Amino acid sequence: MIAVKILGLILWLVVLPFCMGLNFTPLFQKRFRNVGAVFAAGYILFFAALEIVGIPVVLFTVYHGLTTFVKWFTPVIFVLSLTGAGIALCGKKRGYGLNFDGFSPLMESSLEEKIMLALFLTLAGFQMYMSFTRASFDGDDAYYGVQALIAQQVDTLYRVNPYTGRSAPLDVRHALALFPVWEAYLGRMCKIHATIIAHSVVPLVLIPLTYVLYFQIGKVLLEGKKRLLPMFMVLIALWQLFGNISIYTVETFFLTRTWQGKSFAGNFVIPAVLWIFLCLFASKETEEEGLIAPKGMNNQGKWIERPEHGRRRKKGFWVLLACLNLAGGASSSLAILLSCLMTAGFGLLLAIRERRIGILIKAGFSCIPGGVYVLLYLALTHGIFVP
Repeated sequence: MIAVKILGLILWLVVLPFCMGLNFTPLFQKRFRNVGAVFAAGYILFFAALEIVGIPVVLFTVYHGLTTFVKWFTPVIFVLSLTGAGIALCGKKRGYGLNFDGFSPLMESSLEEKIMLALFLTLAGFQMYMSFTRASFDGDDAYYGVQALIAQQVDTLYRVNPYTGRSAPLDVRHALALFPVWEAYLGRMCKIHATIIAHSVVPLVLIPLTYVLYFQIGKVLLEGKKRLLPMFMVLIALWQLFGNISIYTVETFFLTRTWQGKSFAGNFVIPAVLWIFLCLFASKETEEEGLIAPKGMNNQGKWIERPEHGRRRKKGFWVLLACLNLAGGASSSLAILLSCLMTAGFGLLLAIRERRIGILIKAGFSCIPGGVYVLLYLALTHGIFVP
């Protein structure tokens, strides 16, 4: 039985999100179509779908909320995953398959790089081990953890006061942040207690996911200096390990409150905005893609991608950013506001650099999902809209 539950967790937390991320491979340039980028993109799409399906269920379903959510959300996840898997199967023939070139330099790296990489893996493994065996508890568990448990056991979403256990009106302040609902959903699908999901399982996924995201950031920042990437990851791991200088730091949330939405906002949503814009700033107009173009042959006899292909595949990051500006709402309403503000600021800088007003338009469109979320939140909290 335990083996079945473990396989279920692998399916819902690794396999399906990765397959969902494959939907973006036709929209990415070759160097950004790696396993880590696809995995991060899959989780962004996962939480965006969580918000799209979950918010109407929370607002309009009083009883059997989790059952209704499972009924609608599960088919959506499987459709997105199967679509991604289908794209991956056809990707090699059409020139947008996964890029595994990054594994070759790893095998050919120097002894120093391998030692630094082993040190990073040791630090990350230690953090995961401590998070699993020394789970900490704080006052917010009385709300967020219990909301997930209530959803699983009472089958209602934000309709019971977690402090008293009594029925209550919809908690409009937290109703749009569906991170506890995600944990309850995992518990329902894998037949595991929601508290175990939150305190023991989620850290084993979100800690590696965060490091995968920082690895992608490092690859862009250290373009041309990949030998420094293992050292960069060691510094990030040490920063996380010794960042507990206050109960309010992102590092404290990362290791002691990993299962809470506020931790996900600070350790994934905000860095994901930085990663996407770093990729947009780093995107080149031409790139070796293996495409057959009439005038695409370079001096070495290799086919290169023409500028229009590079511009087209920059759009994938704008689509991903739009998903992120909605997915952040699963963690906190504040995460939506911050991600949209960062989108506006970085979009302005990118537009100035590229001297293209169209970039501001794309940034504006990518903020529309987050803007709708914010308007709905304001309508709920100010009594304009009462479900």
